[in-house]
Amino acid sequence: MNRALTRQKELQHKAAVLKQFEVYGYQVAYYVLENEAQAAQAVMQALKQLFQDEQFFKQPQPEQKQQTKRAVMKHSLLSKFAAQPSSLGII
Repeated sequence: MNRALTRQKELQHKAAVLKQFEVYGYQVAYYVLENEAQAAQAVMQALKQLFQDEQFFKQPQPEQKQQTKRAVMKHSLLSKFAAQPSSLGII
């Protein structure tokens, strides 16, 4: 029981940390994608990636924000290029 409670508190902590960057991440993604649905999807993928990174949660908040921005940009660009492969000359 104690292990389950510890795990639950850890998950709640991670969720609270990631929630701080949710709106910021969406703003970054929307700036890149100019599409609400794609931006929401890119942020979701970035937050999933960050959730699995234990080092992310050990960093100070400014570094967490920078890492969030990098992850969101990565997933936004992947989404943008996946949606428009012909713009890269890929058939």
